[in-house]
Amino acid sequence: MDFFGSDTSLQPVSIKSFNSKLNEWISFFPSCSRSLLTIVMFPEYAMEVLNRCITTNTNTNKHVYIMAVLSMIRHRRDIVGTMPIKDIEAYRKRWADIFAENEAPIIQRRLENKPTILQQSKGGSKMTFNQIVEKRDKLPMGSIEHLLISMYTMIPPTRADYFELEVVRGDTEPVSKNYLRIQDDEKSGTRMDTVLRDFKTAKTYKEIRNELPVELVEVVKASLEKTPRKYLFMNANGKPHTRNSFTLWTRRVLSRIFGTDFTLVFFRHAFATHYVMNIDLRTMTDAQIKEISDKMGHSTEMFRAYRWIRGEEVDGADGAGEGSDEE
Repeated sequence: MDFFGSDTSLQPVSIKSFNSKLNEWISFFPSCSRSLLTIVMFPEYAMEVLNRCITTNTNTNKHVYIMAVLSMIRHRRDIVGTMPIKDIEAYRKRWADIFAENEAPIIQRRLENKPTILQQSKGGSKMTFNQIVEKRDKLPMGSIEHLLISMYTMIPPTRADYFELEVVRGDTEPVSKNYLRIQDDEKSGTRMDTVLRDFKTAKTYKEIRNELPVELVEVVKASLEKTPRKYLFMNANGKPHTRNSFTLWTRRVLSRIFGTDFTLVFFRHAFATHYVMNIDLRTMTDAQIKEISDKMGHSTEMFRAYRWIRGEEVDGADGAGEGSDEE
């Protein structure tokens, strides 16, 4: 069931996620009480059911379910029916309190710069940026694997936003919101820019634009020369990925390359950890920190939170990651 429709200021990716979580949550209830109003009107009972039935019972995972309820109350008050405004506000406040209670340990973990319990269970969380780069540089130039890791290590790593990255040349008008523009000039050579307008925080940041460094331009050129195509990453049917299929595909590919469970988020943590450990942020201006954060599509506070403290680890040292904090 679609609880949000098109009359909302939410991003499409958020709507899809919230609808999925709300429908799943409703399915946990007995048939006699299987409705959205049961969740809204009985918060404690709803959380008890969620805690009992959810597959991955972590604060981070429950965050999305609770956000879905709050967003639905805020954006679609018509769904909660003919309740008096004061009752709707009372439910909103109770759910806001539940959100704060669930968020507290997440915030604390960010302040401590530690991976979540779920992230700690995955080997990818223990890999340093230098170890990732070392593995990248052993892959064949022109291979899709080398291209994938290069796109997430040679420029500030985004989320799964290359799922439909259209390749356009010259002044050609792109069809997709996310695209790679290639411009050839006899004097200055080839210039490439990625432009992202469809991403999780697009409502806040509008657009993420990156001019690719020379080494990444060469990587992209090698890949496109080997396999000419309309989109930088395509599925087995020769079509662009959906965001979800790209996420699943990259996880399979990266886990095979690194020999452990590895998802795109580990690029972001490894990059932030490496950056903070090798460059003293106190010597950087707010504008410089903001520029990097903007290119990753999140706030400067989140950039700092993405850094993981690994005990006495020195990035790039042999065995790095073995001293990671464990719960």
